Order: sequence, then C-alpha cells, then structure tokens
Amino acid sequence: MKKILISSFLLLLFFSFTGVAFAQRGSTLERIVVTPLGDTLEVKVFLSLYTYHRQFRLYNPNLIGIDFFNVRNVSASRNIDVGVLGINSIRITTLSPNVARVFFDLTDEFPPFITEKFSGGLRIMFWTEEEAPMVEKKVKITVEKMEEDAFCDLKVQPTRANPNDPIFIDMSSSQNAKSMVVEIFDPEGAKVASKELTPDSPQWEVNFDRPGEYVFMGKAFNIEGTVSENPCEAVISINFPPSSKLECRKCEGIVGKVITLDASGSVDPDGEVIQVDFEIIDEEGNLVDRFSNTEKPFTWEKAFERKGVFSVTAVATDDLGAISEPSNVEVKIKQKKMYILFDIGALAARGQGTYTGYGTGRLGLAFKLSKRLDIILAVRGGYTTNDSAPWEQYFYSGDLIFNLHAGAVFIGLGGGYTARYQTTQPEYYGELLINFGFDLFNSGRMIGSLFLEGAAPVVDLEPEDNYKVMLGFRLLF
Repeated sequence: MKKILISSFLLLLFFSFTGVAFAQRGSTLERIVVTPLGDTLEVKVFLSLYTYHRQFRLYNPNLIGIDFFNVRNVSASRNIDVGVLGINSIRITTLSPNVARVFFDLTDEFPPFITEKFSGGLRIMFWTEEEAPMVEKKVKITVEKMEEDAFCDLKVQPTRANPNDPIFIDMSSSQNAKSMVVEIFDPEGAKVASKELTPDSPQWEVNFDRPGEYVFMGKAFNIEGTVSENPCEAVISINFPPSSKLECRKCEGIVGKVITLDASGSVDPDGEVIQVDFEIIDEEGNLVDRFSNTEKPFTWEKAFERKGVFSVTAVATDDLGAISEPSNVEVKIKQKKMYILFDIGALAARGQGTYTGYGTGRLGLAFKLSKRLDIILAVRGGYTTNDSAPWEQYFYSGDLIFNLHAGAVFIGLGGGYTARYQTTQPEYYGELLINFGFDLFNSGRMIGSLFLEGAAPVVDLEPEDNYKVMLGFRLLF
C-alpha cells in the first residue's frame, strides 16, 4: 500500500509540472481552413492547444468575432478571402499578448452559424436560412440563444488640452451595452471622478485645472450585467504652461546703441515655445515699445532713443496657446556724451563791397555737457574757384562753439582763429561765431541738423565788410 501511495503521488506531481509548463508555453493558432459545401460553409481553426473561446457580434459594419485565449503565437495567414454565404473575408488580429481575435467580415446580414470543438481546434459552420448544416454523427442541432457580450468603446477628445479646457467623453460606439461606466484617475493615480452612462446618454464633459496625464477607464455591461472584457482605456495630457527667461547683454547702454534682449532660454516642459512677446515700460509706467518674435532664438535687438531706466518683460507662448508668467530685466540707458561732428555747406564771404562763394566743411568733436548744452571743437576749411584778387582761393580755421538746445532748436555762440580769405586781412585773426539751427532727426546715436552761421572779425577790421555767412548741414554720429 505504501508503494502504491508513493507512486500515485509522484505520477500526480509529474502531470502537474507538465501541465504548468504546457500552459506557460501557450497555444499557437496554426492555420484556418475554409471549405465551401454547397449551401453551407465550414471553417476550421487549428490550434496547437485549445483552451477556450468567446464569440460576439459588432454592427456597422457587421462583424462576427471570436476571441481565442492563451494564444501566444499566430502562424496562420492574417487575411483570407472567402466570398461565400455573405462572408467577405476572415482576418486575424492580436488583441493582447495572449488573445488572438478572428473576425468574419460580412457583406450583409448575419448568417446562422454554430461553433463546436474538435480534436484540432474549433469548427464553425455557416448555412443559409433554407438549409441547415449536416454535421458529423447527424446530431440534431439546437441553437441556444445567449445574450451577447458587451463591447466597450471609449473616445476622449482632445488628447491634449490646457487647464480648464472642456474634455469630451463619448461611449456611444459601445456594443450590446445596457450601461457604461467611465472612471478618471489623476496624475498620481487617484480616482477623481466617475460617471455612469447609458446608450441614450453616452457622453460626458469634464475639465481639469491641474496639468499632467489623466487616465480614463471604461466598462460596458450587457443586459445580464456582465462586464465587457476588452481593453477600454484612454489617456489625455493637460498642458503645462511654458516658462519664460529673459536676459540682456550689456544691460547698461547709451542712447542709440543696440542692446540685445535674449529670451532664448524660455522652455516648455511638454511641448515647445512658439512665440515670445517683449514689452518696454519707462520709469513712469508708460509703454515705450513692444515686439513679438515667432522665430528662434527669440531675441530682440533694440536701440533706445532716450536715456532712463526701463523695465523689459518677456512672455512665452507654447504650441497649445498657454502663456507663461512674465520674466523681467532692468535696462539703464545713458545719454551719449561724445559725437564725431561733420559739417558741410556753402559760405558767402564779404570783402571790399562784394561777395564770393566758398564750399566749406568742418570736422571735429561735439561733447554733451548736459541735456541742453553741448560744446563743439572743430577745424574748418573753405575753397573757391574764384582766384581773382583780393580773394584767397582757400582758408581754414579752428572753431570752438557752445550750443544751447530747446527741444529740436538750438542757438550757438563761439569763436574761431582763422586764416584770411582776402588779401586786405591779417594773415591770421580771431572772429566771433554765431549760429542758429534745428534738428532734422535725432535717434540718440545719430543727429542730423540744418543751421545758419555767421562769423565776424574781433580785430581792427570793419565787420560790415569782413564777415562770412554759412548755410550748412551738420551730422553728429
């Protein structure tokens, strides 16, 4: 008796390990054989190991589906053309790592059919309404009507949205469902909402105020309350806003000189930055300028037209329209102190009761002593084509002029030390300079002016017969 018990135990242990190993290996869907038999059609699905199956129907378009479980491999042809009894084709898909699904694509209504196991797998018989199939052993066929399994279908749109945007949930395509349920889980995996839906009311609208990924899990229940077994899940992403980063190169500059405002460090954690908007505000809170850049690297080269302390902000926008918090830098602009001066114009010189014309130019430096006062230190030369006595053909001078500004208008007073322009004058002598003019443009970095200037001697010469008048254009840069 003891030997019999030990032998039985070892035999049971052997079959147990064998069964476990075989189950872990799984089955292979080896082939599908289609055999038309007049008014019937036989389809045999050959499996290396048959476990169990589930059949169901889908509508619009009409499909018959059969799921085979514990199928790890499919070596059969994935598409088989049939064209018999309203069955257009047979397709095989892999539903999950261990479920193979066989679809019968129908051209019209559902034909009557039965399924039965045989030694090599599963046999499916189709027939016309007029002709019942002849099955092996002439067994009388009774078709038991069973409630079809529910098929869950879940659609969630849009898949990416901004906080508080509406999210639309639709389960209207679920099949054979008396009711449906959808549950929502937040980025941490906690359930935040759920709702029961029906075929008459299969839609729901929600929104979320916190960025991250949200998971939607759906289930469908048939008339008997049996839950659907197919995967029914959707994932959406609520957009994280971008962050802006603003820097400036040489934040302390001078009027008219370009400063680069750099927002290339702006980033978006779940998309990309597509635009940066810049804005400049002065010390009184007034808008000075604004600029939008839609091309990387999102920089703005800006020349300030006046001195002061300016606040510059940058706001980034991502590809979903979300806007960042503003980033800020302070820019200090000083007035340009020194300019190169260039004058050019025409000069009329008075001498011995007549005038002669000179072309004249001046080159020097202009220094801004204050907002209203500047000083010019320059040399000037004049030339005429009239070489008859008493006129000298050319002259030159060194000039010092103070200009007082009132807006765009200025008036100046100064002196010069000049060479003579007529033979009756001393070889060199001093003269008084007076000018009047106005600015045509002023970018801070460059100033253009039109002016009228007069010069009269300060030595023992008759001023009314020894003066010069010049009309010129002045450029400071």
